[in-house]
Amino acid sequence: MPCCPFCSSDMVYPLLNTLRCKRCKNIWKEGEENPGRPAACGSEGTSLRIRKKTDPLETRMKRKLDEYLTRSKGKFCFSAMPWQAGDISQELFMRYLKRCVKDRSLAEEKDRYGRTWYLRP
Repeated sequence: MPCCPFCSSDMVYPLLNTLRCKRCKNIWKEGEENPGRPAACGSEGTSLRIRKKTDPLETRMKRKLDEYLTRSKGKFCFSAMPWQAGDISQELFMRYLKRCVKDRSLAEEKDRYGRTWYLRP
């Protein structure tokens, strides 16, 4: 089984003629020709066609965080703002937020209603 070309995870499973990653939720097709890309993770006979990817996952999450902070004037909460579905899952983004809080590049505070707000320190 190949590993994910987006996040290099081994948690890949086939579903409806595609390969899907459990970690980053990306989808790609197996068996289509893509001469510019070598076979992934040592699988010699398989060529993978990957969806168009513009930036690494870390950069896309930073951009998403900046978008949320800019839209809500420097402070946002998931229960106050709806999640916009896209190429990043909400679970993966929440893990990124927790890592930013741990690194102290982002502050986390709770209001009197129990909602968690994220802001720059």
